[in-house]
Amino acid sequence: MDVSLQLYSIKEEAGQDFAKALELTEKAGYDGVEFAGYYGNTPERIGELLIQYHLKPVSSHVSLERLRDDFEGELRYLNTLGFKLIVCPYSPCRTKEEVLETAAFLQSCALRTAEAGLVMGYHNHSHEFTARFDGRYALDLLLEAAPALQFEPDVFWIANAGVDPAAYIKPYAAAGRICAVHAKDLAKAGAGKTGLNNVYIGEGRIDFPAIAAICPPSRYPYIIEQEEFSTDHFDGISQSLAGLRRLLPD
Repeated sequence: MDVSLQLYSIKEEAGQDFAKALELTEKAGYDGVEFAGYYGNTPERIGELLIQYHLKPVSSHVSLERLRDDFEGELRYLNTLGFKLIVCPYSPCRTKEEVLETAAFLQSCALRTAEAGLVMGYHNHSHEFTARFDGRYALDLLLEAAPALQFEPDVFWIANAGVDPAAYIKPYAAAGRICAVHAKDLAKAGAGKTGLNNVYIGEGRIDFPAIAAICPPSRYPYIIEQEEFSTDHFDGISQSLAGLRRLLPD
C-alpha cells in the first residue's frame, strides 16, 4: 500500500530546509508527497529532490487565490513535475451564493485541468458540514454544482463535524467522484484532549477499515496529514504511517 504525506504536516521543516523535509518524509517510510506550497523552489529543483528521496509527486493543494491569480502558471508547474492531481484545499462557504460562485469557478478549473491531463479535486474541513443551505450540507451543494470536480475527503474533518466518514463518502465513491483520501485520526470521545483533537492514526476513533472497504488503498491514493503532535514531528508522521499500515494491511 502506497501512502503519501501532506507536507503541511511538517511545514516548519519544509520552510526551513525543504530538502531536509523530503529526507524526513522518505526516512519515515512514505512513498509520495502532497504539496501545500513550493517554498520558493523551481519545479526543476523539486523534481531533482523527489528523485533523490524516492518520492512520488501525488498531489498539490492550491488555494483559491492562487487558482484565480495564475491558474495556467500553476498547471505548467505541475505538468513539469508530472502531477496528476490538483486540489483546492478550502473555501469559506459562508452563504449559498458564495458556495455556488465557488462551485462555478472550480467547475471551470476542473474542465481546464482535464484538458491539461490532470484531475481537479476539493478537500473538505468541518465547516462545509456545519454550514447548511436549504437543509443540505454546503459540501453537497458545492460538489453537485461542479460535476467535473472530484472530492478528496478528509475523514478527520468529516468525523469532527459529527458525520460518519464511511457513510458519507460511500455514494461519492459509487459515483466515481473520489480522487484521494486524506487520512488522519480523531481523538476518542472523552479523551480529554484539547486543540483540534487530531491524534496519531490508530489512537483515535476513525474506522479506517470501513473507509478502505469503500475506497481500497489499491485504487485510491491515501495521504496522511498530521496537524497535531504529542511527540516530535518525525516520530509523529512515522507513528501515523505505522498505524495506518496496521489497520490497512496489504
